[in-house]
Amino acid sequence: MNVIAYIYGRATAEKLRGRKIDVEYNKSGRIRRIYVDGKLAFVLRNNDGYLLPTLYGATFLERRVIIDFEAVEYVKNGRNVPAKYVVTTSQEVRPYGEVAVVDPHGSVVAVGRLMYSTRELTLRRGYAVRVRESLKKATKAQKEPRQ
Repeated sequence: MNVIAYIYGRATAEKLRGRKIDVEYNKSGRIRRIYVDGKLAFVLRNNDGYLLPTLYGATFLERRVIIDFEAVEYVKNGRNVPAKYVVTTSQEVRPYGEVAVVDPHGSVVAVGRLMYSTRELTLRRGYAVRVRESLKKATKAQKEPRQ
């Protein structure tokens, strides 16, 4: 819980308070996955130990990028978010930090890494968010049997 508060802020940790949290550890005793209410919410990135949110975990994040309706279907398919379609961002976002990509209604469409600062986003050039997991990719992966 303290790790999530440190990385994503106290607001995210407060949203998780009172929920059933299960932590899966690897052989050396480091956190591997975090489950919230039985669903996978955060996974560990091996090279630096950073906890990355899944689509479910992104629902708890305060760091959000709201995109235009025109780009919602595009981003749902796993495409990166062009900067010209970013409507607004929350104040907590940081460049190269993980953010939830949200449609104008507030539904999480994808999760990824913000590539620019909020000031650089005003230039409206390039890709603002590099999408790691999107809605349609996630539902497709859940339907396919594990091998």
